[in-house]
Amino acid sequence: MLNKIKIFISNFTGSARKYQQAVAFAESNNPEMAEEIFGAPEPVQEEKGPSRLLVVGSESRFSENIVEYALDMAKRMSYEIVALNSAPLSCETFRLFSSSRQQICDDFKALSLENAQAFRGKAQARGIPFNHVIKFDEIENAVEEVLRAQGNVDFVVSDTADPSENRVRDDNRPRNEVYVYSMSIT
Repeated sequence: MLNKIKIFISNFTGSARKYQQAVAFAESNNPEMAEEIFGAPEPVQEEKGPSRLLVVGSESRFSENIVEYALDMAKRMSYEIVALNSAPLSCETFRLFSSSRQQICDDFKALSLENAQAFRGKAQARGIPFNHVIKFDEIENAVEEVLRAQGNVDFVVSDTADPSENRVRDDNRPRNEVYVYSMSIT
């Protein structure tokens, strides 16, 4: 036991001496010598920021199923939630009805905000940061735009694989499915 203590003290003393030498070289504007003693410093990692979970609603709403799944996942993995509502209400869609477009967009926005409020409240109750985004574009384009704008999105969670798909079980009853897509590059 005494030998182990002597070896530990010897190693510690040697390390402390190296550290003092490196500090002395660095302070005397001779960082090359300091690097020779300890090696090159580790590159500083850029702060990545918080990781996010993108939750894609079904048009202006979020199903209870997807809300609970997203909240559990975000809490478990310390993610922020970005909730997305999207509707294909582009200028092309309403070329003939331009006066109606603004009213429809306003209605969609109001309904989306109202439906997201319950989601926001549940997220806040669990201490999960929440951000809500509304886009007037096809869902694929809206998701791509949010991914570019938000950054650090690790997963996308959606009610359906393809919003235009109508999934039905064998017994002709609709089923609530949640689809999770990883955004990590391996």
